Amino acid sequence: MTEQIVTWFQEWGSLAIILSILLNTVINVLGVVPSIIVTGANIVVWGPLAGGVLSWFSEVLGSTVAFLLYRYGIRKWKGTKDQHWKWVQAFNQWTRKKQFLSVLLARLTPFIPSVVINVTGAFTHIHLLDFVIATAIGKIPSHFLEVWVSHDLLNISRNDFRVILVLMAISVAFIFMKKSTQK
Repeated sequence: MTEQIVTWFQEWGSLAIILSILLNTVINVLGVVPSIIVTGANIVVWGPLAGGVLSWFSEVLGSTVAFLLYRYGIRKWKGTKDQHWKWVQAFNQWTRKKQFLSVLLARLTPFIPSVVINVTGAFTHIHLLDFVIATAIGKIPSHFLEVWVSHDLLNISRNDFRVILVLMAISVAFIFMKKSTQK
């Protein structure tokens, strides 16, 4: 799939940036296709730095669009009534700072799908600007790792040892996180 996207980007020339942004936005709204596919294509076409920044920007924009669409849909469905779920009521009573920090922490937590954070945020009264800034900051570390792994996987013959180390580190972190949540 990444190869096909690379071909599209190369055929589209400078308009490929717009195509990349649109693809990442659609991926974020749908929430089922991993964005690493587009990130990998961006890295091939524009290199790790420019491709990584483009992917990060696109994912932040995509999360924002998804958040707004989900919020619109939820409000259309529920009307102006507040949610009766206790977690939504509790979140809505928090200060703006605490709401911001909770979204930031969720974005910084590995393995939480973006769609979960987007939908969860849409159910609450968090300010759009707070959601966007927390998303932008929170996506930096995970996106850096995604770009790094994508770049190394695309160049595995030169980076095989580093790929193995990074994947082992991710696996160990996942195991520790899983064990700590089971306690």
